[in-house]
Order: sequence, then C-alpha cells, then structure tokens
Amino acid sequence: MRLVFVLSAALALSPPVAFAQRAKNPAALIKEGERLYQAGKYQEAADALKKAHEAQPNPRLIFNIAVALENAGDLREALSWYQQYVGNTEGTDPALLKRSARSIDKLRLLLDKENQAQATAEAERQKLQGEAEAAKKRAEEEQLAAQRAEEENLRQRQAELDRAIKSYQRQKIAAYAVGGVAVLGVGAGVLFGLQARDEREKFDAARTEDTKQTFADNTKTKALLADIGFGVGLAGAITAIILYPKDGPPAEGEVRMTLAPRGTGAGLEVSF
Repeated sequence: MRLVFVLSAALALSPPVAFAQRAKNPAALIKEGERLYQAGKYQEAADALKKAHEAQPNPRLIFNIAVALENAGDLREALSWYQQYVGNTEGTDPALLKRSARSIDKLRLLLDKENQAQATAEAERQKLQGEAEAAKKRAEEEQLAAQRAEEENLRQRQAELDRAIKSYQRQKIAAYAVGGVAVLGVGAGVLFGLQARDEREKFDAARTEDTKQTFADNTKTKALLADIGFGVGLAGAITAIILYPKDGPPAEGEVRMTLAPRGTGAGLEVSF
C-alpha cells in the first residue's frame, strides 16, 4: 500500500502552530518519511511521519503513519492509528475512510489469529512445562525409590553379616564349651582312675572276704566312672574340633557354609 502524498503547500496553509513546532520543518520530515518508506524502512518512515504530525497535525499523516506501521508489522499500533483516522471529524477523505475501515477489519482478523496462535503457543508451552515438571517429579521419585532400595539392600546385607558373625561367635563358644566338658571328662577319668587304682591296692591288702568284696566293688565302680570320664573327654574333644570354625570371622558379602548349633543339636547354615 502506497502512502497518500501530503502537499507541503497544504501544510503551509494549515493553521499556525508554535515556533518550536515549525522549527521541526514538517515538510522535510514528510519528505524524509516518503523516502524511508520507498526504501522499505517502514518503522523509520512511521517515526518521521509521527514527528511531522506532532509538528503540524494533519489527518492524512495519521493515515500514512498507519500504513507505514502496518507494513512494518506493528499491527496493533497500526490498528490504533487507523481507528484514530476514522475517528477524526474533519479533514478525512471518504476513499481513505473506506480503505481505513477495510484495513481495520483485516488487522482485527490478523490480530485475532495472532492472539489465537499466541494462546495456542502458550497452552503448548504450559503443556510442555507440565510434562517436563511431571517427568522431573517421576525422575526424583524413581531416584528416591532407588535410594531407598539401596538403603534397604545395605540394611539387609548388614543384618545378614551380623547374623553370620553371631553364628561364628556361637560356634566358637559352643566349641569352647564342649572342649571344657572334654577337659572335665578327662580330668574326671584321671581322678576316678587313680581312685580305682587305690581301691585295687586296698583290695590286694585286704585279709577278709567281705573287705575284699567291698574293695572289689569300689574298684569296679571307680574304673567304670574313669572309663565314662575318658569317653566323655574323647567325645567332647572330637565334637569341639568339629564345631570350632576353621575360618576367621565372616566378611561383608562372603558366602560361608558353617555347622551352627541349633538348640541341642547342630544345623547347616549359610552366612552372607
């Protein structure tokens, strides 16, 4: 759309304005605006024409400013200037009024489409932002779940290690206890053995039949007790050897097969 040429003579015939405004030389500003418009510098042309209109208002300048702004792509301000031209009560041209009305309708339609596009873009932006926030939240929840799972795994491993260490300690205690029983059994066997020997010596020294029978019974009893003591000692020693752990204390992550006491007996246990 071309600018509507404004004659400098027409401006000169317009009502007088302040000296400061005349010093701006409206005619030169209009000529500069025309030159910038023809050069495709629409925004600069609109600025020059605005200065000319400030210096000496003219309805045609309002229309030309609107045309320049429309070509510059500033649709909202262009619409405002078109509406300003249509709202003028004096100095308007019927042809320009029709052109302004068509331009107003066109700009409103374009602005409506622009607003719809902006609304759609904003809705899409908010949707993407919501999806990003949801994805971030899911990632944080998954990270927290993984952290909790790792903590639970560590807790279980520590609990298993503690159980394995306790089992190892129980084995040692049981081995020492059975070993102590073995020592006591051997000690009892030695003691009763010595007593049986003394009873035999007394049997040999006895002169009466009743006395000999008494010492003979005592010898048999002491000898039996000595045999039982030595048997308990031997069995205890063998059991203590079997129960005593052959390896050191279990380390974290170690899998070990051990013979662990289970009440009055022994059971097979796997330590981790």
